[in-house]
Amino acid sequence: MSLKLQLDGEAWSAVLTDLAQALGKEGSPLRLCLIGSAACMFGGMDGRTSADLDIWKPASDYDRIELKTAAEKIGLLFDPKQTLEPDRPYLQLIEPGLTQLGVFEPVLIERMGRLHLLRPPVENLIAAKLIRADPKDLGDIRFLLSRHRSDLQRVRSIITEFNSQARERATENLVYLDVLGT
Repeated sequence: MSLKLQLDGEAWSAVLTDLAQALGKEGSPLRLCLIGSAACMFGGMDGRTSADLDIWKPASDYDRIELKTAAEKIGLLFDPKQTLEPDRPYLQLIEPGLTQLGVFEPVLIERMGRLHLLRPPVENLIAAKLIRADPKDLGDIRFLLSRHRSDLQRVRSIITEFNSQARERATENLVYLDVLGT
């Protein structure tokens, strides 16, 4: 049985450094808004790993061909839709649908040459993780709450912006926020 490759924040930082170098110095900045596990991995959460980096398309700005070429040059899969290779990390482009984040202004994580890494505010990340609320999501929420001064009222407000299905699930899971936020 093959286990899927999982990278921690340090390993992903090295991969993104390689990606920044593969992009070269000429041209416009590429702004990638990272969601999912990235905020925890790059925030220093011990033991958090992921085989992919989720990129929130609505808050990102990049040339698709340039990003795909650079990603493939360093051995990353780019936005695979059907087949994953168990030993290759990948960049996944995410659009609103099952994933909901609400409206936000991205926060800069880091600049690496032309590669600018951003994330949503912590409250938006917590609200999004309440939709699924699986054990990893709850661990991420616990970490985010311990690391940041989160406005829990803002989290509740963001959830009201979600589509009806996501709003219903996140609202049901608000009980976890009450338990983890105390």
